Amino acid sequence: MRRRVGAAVPATLLALLAGCNGNLPAWWNQTWPSAAPRRAADAAAAPAAEVPVLVRAAEPERSSADRRVALDVVLTVLHVQVPGERRAQVGPIWNHLREDVFDSETALRLRKNGVRVGVGKVQWWDAIQATLDVTEGVRSLALDPVRLPPGFPLALELDQRPREQTLFYVADDGILTGETWPHSRNVLRISHELNRLHPERLRLLVVPEVRQRLDGWRWVRTGSGLAQVPDYHGRTFAAAAFAVDLEPGEFLLVAPNSAADTYGIVGGAFLSNAQDPDKHDSYVFLRADVNHVALRP
Repeated sequence: MRRRVGAAVPATLLALLAGCNGNLPAWWNQTWPSAAPRRAADAAAAPAAEVPVLVRAAEPERSSADRRVALDVVLTVLHVQVPGERRAQVGPIWNHLREDVFDSETALRLRKNGVRVGVGKVQWWDAIQATLDVTEGVRSLALDPVRLPPGFPLALELDQRPREQTLFYVADDGILTGETWPHSRNVLRISHELNRLHPERLRLLVVPEVRQRLDGWRWVRTGSGLAQVPDYHGRTFAAAAFAVDLEPGEFLLVAPNSAADTYGIVGGAFLSNAQDPDKHDSYVFLRADVNHVALRP
């Protein structure tokens, strides 16, 4: 039975569609921000080319005891589409990614549902880019950096238009379950959690979600009051969801695996248009920069 997806706050929606052909954008090699705390005055005086950070206006210097540190997360997304027949050719990129980021049960669950996940370091990016650049037919789109407030998920839309689809997933009990979703779109819902004991680390949560737009709007409660958002039915797929802890200078890759070729399996439906003549696999790179900004209480 379908259920309506309800959240305490609305999700920002970004279209994650393929862009122009050619080499991957050079922005990925920009210097990664330091994890050291920054004063509000320093952040306000930062060059315009840096990732935008929302801070309070500069104020007189105070002792460290009078200041607190606010954590501001900026998410950057790179969507790379690889022709399905070139999957083996881009296989070497996984030599530069760690895949041992889950326990065995989680890894098996994701594998059965057609999802492959890897964590890379910024110093490994050149080797990954070199492989993708020489692969014929690769196309990419880099989204502008966006703030990711706590409890405010970002929805990355994977479809250009609504479609009818039958989606299957394999639960922890090994049972295959499916249902049909007419006039629906697939999104990856991204959110984060901060580790107060290790503020340099960031936990990214990735949840596949199918949405079916309804007529009208609905009201949801946010930290700043009520907000009006589009109304929709939907379902999240916990069987293909995961959480990854990232250290400074690390990025995440979400991609399909060989099981994604199974008809309707959630990983293939979201990350590989296997049923279309022009089949492409989606490789979604996620980079989350944590800025530490010292603010007065």
